[in-house]
Amino acid sequence: MDAEGFHEHAPCPSCGSRRTVTFHYREGFEEIECEACGYRSDADEIAALTRYAGGVLERERDDEAIPVPIRTLKA
Repeated sequence: MDAEGFHEHAPCPSCGSRRTVTFHYREGFEEIECEACGYRSDADEIAALTRYAGGVLERERDDEAIPVPIRTLKA
């Protein structure tokens, strides 16, 4: 997903500055970044991807059986 960024001077939703870069994606959506305050329209999506540490948790008891799927999976 490569985007092309342009200085279209769209107002920043956060600070109102027109020092912004608008990125147009081939998939049909746009994102905006503000050079004045650092606002990014995709900040919430990026935060959702990085909020989990990804650590592996250990079970409290070793004698628990491994769950078996009840129905088969189809690809």
